[in-house]
Amino acid sequence: MRNPKAMGVFSTFLAALILSSCGGGMSSGGGGLQQQMGSVFTVGTDAPLPSVVSCQINVMGVTLNNGTTNVPVLTTQQVVDFAQLSGLHQLLDLNAVPTGTYSSATVMLASPVIGFIDTTQSPPIVNTINGTLTTSSVTVNFNQPFVLNNADLVGLRMEFDLRQSLQTDASGQVTGMVTPTFEMQLLDAANSEVSIDDFHAGVVAVNGPNSFIVQGPKGRHWTVQTSDSTVLDDPDLPISSFTTDTIVSISGQLDPVSKNIDASEVEVVSTDGFFLGGLLTSVRPPAGQPATQVDLFVRTELPDITGLSDGQIETLHLNGSEVYRIGHIDLPLATLLFNNSALTPGQNVGIGGSLVTTNGVPNLTPHRVVLHRQGQAGTWVVGSTNVVSGNNGSFQLNDNFTAGILLPSPLTVLTTNQTVFINLSGLSALSGSQGIPIRVVGFILIDPATGQPVLVARAVEEITAS
Repeated sequence: MRNPKAMGVFSTFLAALILSSCGGGMSSGGGGLQQQMGSVFTVGTDAPLPSVVSCQINVMGVTLNNGTTNVPVLTTQQVVDFAQLSGLHQLLDLNAVPTGTYSSATVMLASPVIGFIDTTQSPPIVNTINGTLTTSSVTVNFNQPFVLNNADLVGLRMEFDLRQSLQTDASGQVTGMVTPTFEMQLLDAANSEVSIDDFHAGVVAVNGPNSFIVQGPKGRHWTVQTSDSTVLDDPDLPISSFTTDTIVSISGQLDPVSKNIDASEVEVVSTDGFFLGGLLTSVRPPAGQPATQVDLFVRTELPDITGLSDGQIETLHLNGSEVYRIGHIDLPLATLLFNNSALTPGQNVGIGGSLVTTNGVPNLTPHRVVLHRQGQAGTWVVGSTNVVSGNNGSFQLNDNFTAGILLPSPLTVLTTNQTVFINLSGLSALSGSQGIPIRVVGFILIDPATGQPVLVARAVEEITAS
């Protein structure tokens, strides 16, 4: 099984792990001297391309450079899908790093595989190209050297730019040549740019009413801590009810002291056997009628299911008895519903249920369907902004990236006074006579008034030149 992937601009944050059992230091040998340590963790996000839904690259390793030595911060190679996280972040690893001043980071890569949607087929299919790297090692200098002090917890944010990295021909078709282009930053763990979004993991044990342990990528165990402010998506499933069959999606931040995940949101995505996360590419019958079949482009798979792998389309059957939920968002959704009559291609969903294998053939029965946040990038449509009051209103987006090929063009975006605007003063800042490059993170839902998909925005970011 491959690891959960990151889409488009991939942010990875690496945290230098403080060794508390050694009093915050690491022994250097016979003299009894201790080398002071900080903590670095890895997180990912993306910048996508038209119709490209997957760009899987084997990340062989990541190092930080201080001018004289290279310090590894990602020591176990991982296959990462750089087309999965548009504006979201994926936690990869946590490692101990000596204190010091770091001026650059290097990422080692291998074996790219590019997947893109072919909508000329009905239902759509995903074609793949085995890519060729123009270089297998990329070093990025930080804008300013970063000083890592003893007991610090910082994140290395690696942003992979698909648009600049994937070469296209004169007609805009992907050629398969990959010139990996990254932006990298070391940031304090409290910075929102290295927060954790939708980290999928299986529950290993429950420590108490506010704490549990999960197993993430490469078998690593993480302790998850909740508080009164943590949003649990299903009040009928408290932490005390979690079992080893429970699979969760976690959002939050790493705690600088404990190195636990301080969860802001916990979504139960499966309670009895399997979880598949990804993009709906076809819904039959279409929205407005109860769906009986959906095609899911699989980006995340837990556990390893025989005959199924990330990057393929899996057909799943629905009967209406499934539990349908929307991952938490602090916006009024009274007029927007999510059920088997409100499924549409282009939605990012997690589907969980029972897995029964007979004579080596797996049978998947969905029991839960959870709508997840996703990022859509494109250009603000000139003259489309409608301000009702404050940031409450709407605008339209020419969404020509990733899932945009499956969604209406232009796509209507709904905002509220809870929507976060980044590099913009607010909704009214979407104005002028020229299109503005933006990225919107939120939920794709069916507006019952029109029967069309809309994007309910959690965040709207103007994409500025670095």
